[in-house]
Amino acid sequence: MPHLTFRTSSEDETVTLGTALGRLLRPGDVLGLDGELGAGKTRLVRGIAEGLGLDPSQVSSPTYVLIHEYTRPSGASGTTARSGRFVEAPLFHVDAYRLSGPEELDSLGWERMIDAFGVVVIEWAERIAGALTQEPSFARLRIQAEGETSRRLDLVAPGGWSRRAQWRGLAMLSDREPEGRGSGTLPAGWAQCPVTGEAVPPDAPAFPFANDRARMADLGRWLSGAYTVSRELTETDFDDPDAATA
Repeated sequence: MPHLTFRTSSEDETVTLGTALGRLLRPGDVLGLDGELGAGKTRLVRGIAEGLGLDPSQVSSPTYVLIHEYTRPSGASGTTARSGRFVEAPLFHVDAYRLSGPEELDSLGWERMIDAFGVVVIEWAERIAGALTQEPSFARLRIQAEGETSRRLDLVAPGGWSRRAQWRGLAMLSDREPEGRGSGTLPAGWAQCPVTGEAVPPDAPAFPFANDRARMADLGRWLSGAYTVSRELTETDFDDPDAATA
């Protein structure tokens, strides 16, 4: 999965980054935002709204409403085809802070949001990440404060995103040029799946593997003898209680 790291030094720069990200997003995309209170998640969403052609002044924190839905003004362009049908592409801005787990997604009208074929951006996504990872176009973006106004933003996206025309424009704002899947430094706590090479968040159900299929494939390698140790075993290895019970 391709990943990019960004650094912003002001609220305006965070909004500008969000605008570039909004230009990349497509109906059906789900973007999970992680970060502490005051990290700038809602400001980033204002930029995303602008990049999608929406009015950023509509965007406010959904803490008490849980979901805000933003649409284009009547008559504005921005429709997309799905199954031969043209529909408007709304932006759903979700706050999962008050949810205790992924099983509460239904209470938010999750199926309605997905069926609406809009863009879904979720603050505090780590609280329901177990369900979000099932979405084929799910991306994670973590925002970390590095000072009063400075922020580090780590984006891990589905592979298909890097093939979009707007990906290079977004990558130009990052710490490096786009290099495709599996390149760059992973965000803190993430792992690279030893089977697929994908970036895996720490709360993924199969961590450090991308999915259960990758975990079983890795087990198969061990059982088949495909893995080898890099040195001869010594007596001290057998003193390890974990090795004795293996």
